[in-house]
Amino acid sequence: MSDRFHEDFAAAIRSGDPAAIEARLTTPSALRRMAVYRNNVVHGISEALRAAYPAVARLVGTDFFAGMARAFWAVSPPVEPSLSLYGAGFADFIAGYAPAADLVYLADIARLDRAWLEAHHASDLSALDPGRIAGLPPHELPYLAPGLHPSVSLWSSSWPVYEIWRSNREAAEPVETVLRPDPAFALVWRHRGVVRHRALTPGEHAFFAALVQGHDLETAAEHLLALNPAGDAAALFGEALTHSILMGNAP
Repeated sequence: MSDRFHEDFAAAIRSGDPAAIEARLTTPSALRRMAVYRNNVVHGISEALRAAYPAVARLVGTDFFAGMARAFWAVSPPVEPSLSLYGAGFADFIAGYAPAADLVYLADIARLDRAWLEAHHASDLSALDPGRIAGLPPHELPYLAPGLHPSVSLWSSSWPVYEIWRSNREAAEPVETVLRPDPAFALVWRHRGVVRHRALTPGEHAFFAALVQGHDLETAAEHLLALNPAGDAAALFGEALTHSILMGNAP
């Protein structure tokens, strides 16, 4: 079959309108089989997104999520054979999805779901070895610029939705939270094969953001202290070192 047929067939599956290929279907039952195939494709896409974005799915309910998944698939079909990482643009899509306009925090929930998924699938590279740090002369430590491990994502939102996300992934009964504009920050990463996450203070977020930007520990500590003069950069560094948050090939 020609490439044109495959393109037209894919378009017909996405749109549900077989007009472009109807003349090339060879049996009376072909249209019926095509409809069954399309239903299977739509269901598979919806289930792949539901598995990747469980907090979003739980918040909006089965029917709403299915409709949102279909709308996303229509504009962003998969480009890889595996669906395990499908949906990279789903959060941005949700931000512009008119039926979800009242759920102003939903795109940020999706970004946390995505961070969890990417942490789970991130490259299994070595984290910074505490033994290496122990062997450094003390005066060199402030100038270490380790960066963050590939599994790590920094998250921020204008809404206090980290607890909503956490409870919708983990709790039998989601917590109720009063929503009002109030910045929230979190860290998501993988440690010893398990995806971890925790809330961050603004100062802690600034510390890790500085490392993402390639700054050394001394500069990262300055970012922390600028927002929280009582912050403990040494303790935060120690936690990051112990929990595989820092990159292993630090200069």
